[in-house]
Amino acid sequence: EISACLVGSEMCIRDRLAEAQEHFAGQDYVSAQIDVLAALQEDASDPTALELLARIQLAMGRGADANLTLDRLKDAGVLPADAALIEAEALLQSGNHRAALTLLRGREGAESWRLRALAAAMAGDNDGALRAFAMGKGANGDKRRLFVAEANHHLARNDVDAARPAVRQAQLLAPDNVETLYVSARLAEQEGEPELAARAYMAIIKRFPADKPALLGAIQTLDMIGRIDLVRDLIARGRTAYPEDVEFLYLEASLQAFDGNWFNVRKMLQQHEAMVIEHDKARGLYGQALLELGQLEQARAQLAPLHRRYPDNVAYARVLTRTLIASGEHAAAYAIIGPFAGRRDAAIIDRQLAEEAARGRASAS
Repeated sequence: EISACLVGSEMCIRDRLAEAQEHFAGQDYVSAQIDVLAALQEDASDPTALELLARIQLAMGRGADANLTLDRLKDAGVLPADAALIEAEALLQSGNHRAALTLLRGREGAESWRLRALAAAMAGDNDGALRAFAMGKGANGDKRRLFVAEANHHLARNDVDAARPAVRQAQLLAPDNVETLYVSARLAEQEGEPELAARAYMAIIKRFPADKPALLGAIQTLDMIGRIDLVRDLIARGRTAYPEDVEFLYLEASLQAFDGNWFNVRKMLQQHEAMVIEHDKARGLYGQALLELGQLEQARAQLAPLHRRYPDNVAYARVLTRTLIASGEHAAAYAIIGPFAGRRDAAIIDRQLAEEAARGRASAS
């Protein structure tokens, strides 16, 4: 196969490009990039390969790289018909909405209006974004990405009623697209349908087993419906794919805590303490593990900063209160949990902790 490539590099380029285009159509951008770069290694100025590379880079959110690839196409004197749209989106990904709008002048297709909407949203002009989305719906051209962008716009603002028709249109036009599955999952989450959201996330994972946002979304929604069996497998996948990612580290430690293995929780988080301290939930769990193992001063050192930073977070307040009670500091414990216990809708555990702190305070006085 290697010798065939050396003898007939043109054939190799075509084969690599065909594979890259197939991967690109299936939204497997990592594989597509590997193949197109291999083709460019044979011929660094191949215009078809360079154009595909620019589209792959854009799909991966690497606008600056896409613009550099477009420059190579300009140097070769061969630009795709929609080069201005590629460049405009690349500029948007680089944060330059003004330059993107300049490139879009005079263009009336659905994709142009999608990009104008994104530019308006980037500039904080919500009304302008909505107008652009509306204009795009009446324009010519492929509207799949327009409806996904509109859905994302509304979902980011928790406007479920506005997002719903955009998601439905995306589902009609491209039901299997990863972007459609994402907005479908997010809509289901905001509508309080975690099972539907989990199905959409799992559909993405079936195609791309290491997709991080889908893994995290599936874990959260499956946990909400009590499918811990599936959650365990997904967390294990995440830890394998992203061994240095603190989010999956926290989730694996949470599973250990769920099983009551506090020694394992402490060991796991202690090994990555510098990273854990920067992740609030992981730090809170680390503090709780230290408490459960009787390391009260170390627990307090982790939990007190979290309570100061988030004084209204009852979960941090509870664990810190337990730590202070165990340390014999009942007055300090009551000062922390008392405001939560005094609420009309206070949880039983908060009232119980407040009563325990109050008794200890009374005994000490």
